[in-house]
Amino acid sequence: MFRDFFDQIPEKQVVLIERKIIRNAEGFIHSCEHCNPQGADLPFVVILDVMTGSDPKITDYSLEAPPKCPSCRHTILEKTLVEPA
Repeated sequence: MFRDFFDQIPEKQVVLIERKIIRNAEGFIHSCEHCNPQGADLPFVVILDVMTGSDPKITDYSLEAPPKCPSCRHTILEKTLVEPA
């Protein structure tokens, strides 16, 4: 058997998220794990997945500028937990 037949794992893709999309994504955030540790339970990357329509299994993101929490202005990274607005 050929190796390609069994090797069906898709390659990772990196998506650049521009400032305009980041600012739009901030509008979907109410708070972050820094200012609301009890209510923040959704990784920010999920919001990016929905906004871009990307497959979360194979997509990584490169942010042009770090988003800020609208409540406390703390920097949000892809894995930061947020409370959706």
